[in-house]
Amino acid sequence: MQHKIATYLDNVITFLLLAVAGLLPLLFFNQTTEFYEVPKMAFLAVAVVLILGLWIFSWIVNGKVTIIKTPLDIPLLVLLGVVLASTFTSVSRYPAIFGNITRIHGSAVSYVVYVLLYFVTVSHLTSMGKIKSFLYVLYGSGVLVALLTLMSYFGLYLPFDFAQAANFTPTGSSFSTVAFLLMLLPWPLLSLISGGKGLPTPFALGMAILFGVTVALTGSVTTLVVLLLVLVGCVLFSGSRGIKGLTTFIVPVAVVVFTLMLTYLPFPGNVVQQLGAKFPKEIQLPLSISWKVSVSAFRDAPFIGTGPATYLFNFTGYKPLEFNAKNYWNFSFDTAYNELLQVLGTLGILGLGAVVIICLVVLGMARKGVGQDGIVAALSVSAVTAVVLMLVHSTTLVSFFVTLLVFAALMMVQESIRERISELSIGLKAATSNNKQFDLFPIILFVLFLVGAIPALYQTYKVVMADYYHRQALAQANRNGSVTYQFLQKAESLNPYVDLYRVDMAQTNFALANAIVAQRSANQKNAQVNLSDADKQTIQTLISQAIAEGRASVALSPRSARNWEVLASIYRNINGVAKNATTFSLDAYGRAIQLDPLNPTLRLNVGGIYSAAKNYDMASRFFTDAANLKADYADAYYNLALTLRDKGDVQNAKAVAEQTVALLVKNGGTETPDYKIANSLLTDLKDKVAKLTPVGSGETIAPATQTNTAIEKAKLPGVDVSGLNNPPEVSTPSAVRPNPDANIPQITPTP
Repeated sequence: MQHKIATYLDNVITFLLLAVAGLLPLLFFNQTTEFYEVPKMAFLAVAVVLILGLWIFSWIVNGKVTIIKTPLDIPLLVLLGVVLASTFTSVSRYPAIFGNITRIHGSAVSYVVYVLLYFVTVSHLTSMGKIKSFLYVLYGSGVLVALLTLMSYFGLYLPFDFAQAANFTPTGSSFSTVAFLLMLLPWPLLSLISGGKGLPTPFALGMAILFGVTVALTGSVTTLVVLLLVLVGCVLFSGSRGIKGLTTFIVPVAVVVFTLMLTYLPFPGNVVQQLGAKFPKEIQLPLSISWKVSVSAFRDAPFIGTGPATYLFNFTGYKPLEFNAKNYWNFSFDTAYNELLQVLGTLGILGLGAVVIICLVVLGMARKGVGQDGIVAALSVSAVTAVVLMLVHSTTLVSFFVTLLVFAALMMVQESIRERISELSIGLKAATSNNKQFDLFPIILFVLFLVGAIPALYQTYKVVMADYYHRQALAQANRNGSVTYQFLQKAESLNPYVDLYRVDMAQTNFALANAIVAQRSANQKNAQVNLSDADKQTIQTLISQAIAEGRASVALSPRSARNWEVLASIYRNINGVAKNATTFSLDAYGRAIQLDPLNPTLRLNVGGIYSAAKNYDMASRFFTDAANLKADYADAYYNLALTLRDKGDVQNAKAVAEQTVALLVKNGGTETPDYKIANSLLTDLKDKVAKLTPVGSGETIAPATQTNTAIEKAKLPGVDVSGLNNPPEVSTPSAVRPNPDANIPQITPTP
């Protein structure tokens, strides 16, 4: 009976492992904030906890704790230890634990799940039959991923709104799919090389062509280089046996080459090239910029880094000025160029050392696969491919998941490792009524597991439900503000540690207050808005809540420049309500600039505040800073021209306006609305210079930095916003050094 229960448990665990391997790459759900990573991680976490529980319970049934030791055990545990230590010391504690919702991969929680996944996997791939079944399921998932990806590429979409895109793929990103398929490609290729040993030739040929074509169509130049390395690696790992199936091996290679020619060679009627030109390419942070960011973070936190999942904050704090010259200068990156730089910046030299040791152990094990038949050689090439992919791109949830599975399979395909079964005990025994003794260690472990697993599963439920309600709030954002507010309240109550929910709640509160003022002032000609006492109380409450939520977001994630910027914008938009709002706004923008010092938009917004206060010298200073940070930033030049005009310096205002128009012509031509506005300003300034007319006459043009909220424009008597007493001392950020590429005239401040 005991043996039957143990066998049953082993079969259930094996089934769950197969289900995880097959379903996770395919899983997506459109009822969470992010459709791919959140549901995948939740599914993986629950599955790993269940498998771990069944595994520990099987120890009770068998009466002993048995584990299989692999060469990766200690390096993985060391890496996990560094992750936990880095999380504990991180300034951004909550993002380090949970990730930056909606990106959970790379957080402390994800590392715990990944390491547990590895241990439960190696402990149950105890025979070649199980390893083959495991790989068959993984390859079945890969085939479906490749087919769905190709369907989207050629315009055959799944019946979901979010899937109506050429770059839709179930893994969540093109790189995830390409990395997945590249790690699967060696076994079909080596089966063809060996003349049918391994996978049957028809299946191997079909998968090799399918995977190769998908990579060729959707991969980047870097991943195409990896594809070439996979082809060469398969030939090299075939060893002295040579290529027996030369013809069949050449077929997928020729198809891939032909696909690449169709993709990159334009000629009349080439539909594939036209589709490739329109295919949305994922933006990867350049190596040079990523190196500077990671090295700067390493300099300030050399041993255990700034904390897992904190690369976004490292990027905003350490990005070089050259980044502002990129077309995507207003993007923020939460991942480095590759995984090594990602780990260096977030986990320091100790984390990087652990990852390097893991890679060296895997490469050493892969060397044993040279010249061997079937699965051993294939997994060796797949493992080497996984390591190479970490050198050319940062990992994703799916790519890291598949990498761990490949590493686990590579370990267990070695018979010598499969036989390393160890029994653990602490020497505590108990006896039954018939004096039969049994080990208490498995029972103790199971009790400890239940103590940790039940809260973990409950927390996972709360995280998923909170994200579900947040998604519902986003869906209602443009329809019903009150319903949005209610859904965000539910999300916050279930998971109060996510700063994204706080930010959205702050903005929703302000939007509701602004909507009340806009509604009451819609039919009034003057700026005075007649509000009832109930309206005043509601507006006061909503604005106070907006401020409280904004402050909560910066408390949860103090290194987030975005959160400080949102809080600053709320303060700025209530200038007509609270007397100290401007001071609080300048202070919050100053903190945002400290965290993101090379962001020209932040300087532009500060300049707008000073411009509205008619402090033209400080406004000019910050608009000039913005232009120095980004020499082609037309908004900065435009606002500087307006400020100089209002200050009375029409000569310099005209020179700056000319630069504004020149930039707009260069970037968008003469038909854009921005060009027409800037050209109108230039015409007005030229007329002023020619006629020496007084400043202020002529057409009034609103600054680009001016906000248009009803609260700011309206005069709201009797509305008292709490929480804005004792204004802080505003520390003005240092001026930006002059940029020789910025065409800004020398301006002498007014005494």
